[in-house]
Amino acid sequence: MTLDFKDDEFITTNELAERWRVHPDSVIRWRMKGKPPAFYSINGKILYKVAEIEELELAKRQNSKLTT
Repeated sequence: MTLDFKDDEFITTNELAERWRVHPDSVIRWRMKGKPPAFYSINGKILYKVAEIEELELAKRQNSKLTT
């Protein structure tokens, strides 16, 4: 069995906002409205699990289809 430490990696609201190229207030607004991504409150800090962020990014990825 191998351990994947990525499952235990977390990022902050600011790091998520930077990753998605949005303002941190947007991430906060989504959280307050109950929209994805899921968050964790750990030791009074709001954190997002990297593995879950990546799953959400894959689910939202859109492939462009060229029509001829």
